[in-house]
Amino acid sequence: MIRYMKKHYVYFTLKITLFSLFITQTTRAQQYHYADFITADSNISFDIANRKVIGKVDYTFEVKKMTDTIYIDAKNMDIKGVNVNNKKTNFVYDNKQIKIYEGYQEGENTLQIGYETVPKQALYFVGVGGEMQVWTQGQGKYTSHWLPSFDDYNEKVIFNTTITFDSDYQVIANGLQSGKKTIGKQTQWTYKMNKPMSSYLAMLAIGKFTVKTEKAKSGITLENYLRAQDADKYASTYLHNKRIFDFLESEIGVAYPWGGIYRNIPIDDFMYGGMENTTSTIYTQDYVVDKTGLNDQSFLNVNAHEMAHQWFGDLITAEKDEDHWLQEGFATYYALLAEKEVLGDNYYFWKLYQLAEELQIDSQNNGNTVILSKGATTPTYYKKGAWALFALNTQIGRDNFRKAVQNYLNKYAYKNVSTNQFLDEIEAVSPNFNRERYEMTWLKSNSFPVKDAVYLLQNSPLISEYMALLELHNQDFATKKDTLWNILQSTSFSEVKQEVIFQLHEVPYDDAKDFYDYVAQSKDIKLRQALVKIIAEIPEQFIPSYKKFLLDESYITREMVMKNWWIRLENDRKELLDKTKNYIGFNDRNLRITWLMLALATEDYSSEQKANWYTELKTYSTSRYNGNTRQNAIQAMWFLNEHDSNVLPQLSNALIHHDNRFKSFGKTTIQKLIERKEYREFFENLLPYLPNNEKAALENVLK
Repeated sequence: MIRYMKKHYVYFTLKITLFSLFITQTTRAQQYHYADFITADSNISFDIANRKVIGKVDYTFEVKKMTDTIYIDAKNMDIKGVNVNNKKTNFVYDNKQIKIYEGYQEGENTLQIGYETVPKQALYFVGVGGEMQVWTQGQGKYTSHWLPSFDDYNEKVIFNTTITFDSDYQVIANGLQSGKKTIGKQTQWTYKMNKPMSSYLAMLAIGKFTVKTEKAKSGITLENYLRAQDADKYASTYLHNKRIFDFLESEIGVAYPWGGIYRNIPIDDFMYGGMENTTSTIYTQDYVVDKTGLNDQSFLNVNAHEMAHQWFGDLITAEKDEDHWLQEGFATYYALLAEKEVLGDNYYFWKLYQLAEELQIDSQNNGNTVILSKGATTPTYYKKGAWALFALNTQIGRDNFRKAVQNYLNKYAYKNVSTNQFLDEIEAVSPNFNRERYEMTWLKSNSFPVKDAVYLLQNSPLISEYMALLELHNQDFATKKDTLWNILQSTSFSEVKQEVIFQLHEVPYDDAKDFYDYVAQSKDIKLRQALVKIIAEIPEQFIPSYKKFLLDESYITREMVMKNWWIRLENDRKELLDKTKNYIGFNDRNLRITWLMLALATEDYSSEQKANWYTELKTYSTSRYNGNTRQNAIQAMWFLNEHDSNVLPQLSNALIHHDNRFKSFGKTTIQKLIERKEYREFFENLLPYLPNNEKAALENVLK
């Protein structure tokens, strides 16, 4: 599974949504049928100045049936030598694969490859100086960019990894740490696996981390990493970690399959929400939150999703692209079950309802929303896959479902699987299961079965009450006012209360005053946020109450209030800026950047400091910071001056960023700007001063 952070602005507000990227299966003949690679012992070091990987990998493999070619994927590498069975061997290399035609025999063999590479993707050097991190992302990017390995995820190998790096840093790889020794100013770390996995799950993470451990009920050690400066965020970030792990082991009914260790490692400027590398999940630093940030973007769902993948995706891996839902649908579903365990039934059914709404829209947008197909939309594999499992669980009963899943995992452990194999296990425990109808309704249909979904949700009091409230949406306020007021006071469901407030949009304040006052007295953070979202003009009588929203324990709410206050309450701008001058916000500094923007735009406010504030804001737009921070800063600088030429080089630099979202932001923005002659001339004049890779990227946009 891969998820991502995407920016949506409501009054410029950052929200977190999901993204997915599925693996592209190789189309060539699958080598594992006649040559089985068994172990990989790699030894990795780095030339940091040149962003180079220096490596050697030793494979053992069994030739089950003689073949004229053995190949291994290796992208854009300088191959220093290849030995087969300890003898130097001729090979052919086309910058994509190493092909060997001699030296091996039927039965057991060894293969040694020495190489150097400057990876274009899959391994990233992020940050500068003591803040530098090195980390990998194999799924969708291919581990073969930094380690000769296998793009075909049907080839599963036991990976053992030795990494040599500066002793001031922590180094993490898959498996249990089996060795650590100091060599001068460097330390050599060794990690061992005891079971095979697909190459895309191989990982490295290097940085200056602190670590705390927990023990699961089963005795598994849970290692939770943070940057040293984030130590005070440990409790809020890892609030539910142990509980989720214990729940998943119990609910799945199969012991954690990867030995005695499971890790969570946050990394800077990650392009997704998290990645389920075997034994060692890496996730975006954006989920490292304090108690206020926890109210806006908890790690809970991503944490549970990546954990679930240790069984669904890592232990058993989809055989073909069309079976991808067996990974993402299962991980999404079990993450929902974990959230149900922590947050209760109402939250669980609310999330299912939200997924159903999204899927209904997705199915109407003419994309491929057939689960059992290649190239379906992201929500199809994740969300529709989860719904298909919820429906299946309801249809055959929880006990049968759990038994079938256990049989499925145990039978195909450390292997690749198909949808047919999973459904065979369902039929084995539930002989009356209507397989054909289930497949046609959930797996092979391009539409989302709304009637089935409504039927499955009908027993939830929350959903019933919410859907009844939606029926009032088109009524005029005078007609429904008393009903809305009664619901607001009587319901116990925050989601229903929020919908009441959303139905006040464009209702005059004098008519809705009681509702405003009710919310102003409420301690429900999401309900208060709902009111802030619908307020543009601030009613004069409500100004004192509105200003108190600035203290809410939500960085989203605070950002909306800051911007709307500055726009609407011009005479109170100094009060706003004085109250919020120490706000930072999320890891993307949303509140600090907002404050700098507003302070610089406010006349007669600490004029002597404005040069320093502008320098600070400009710095946030540079490559020292992550893509989200840079984009926030660029947008703030444009708010201040749409002709600010200091922004333009940062847009060019975005074109070579590893995160496609920030790269796309840079590209689309430049494309729009160069419609005007003066901007095209600026970028053309910039070309001679750019590094070669950035120059080539900009030239491509200017064509």
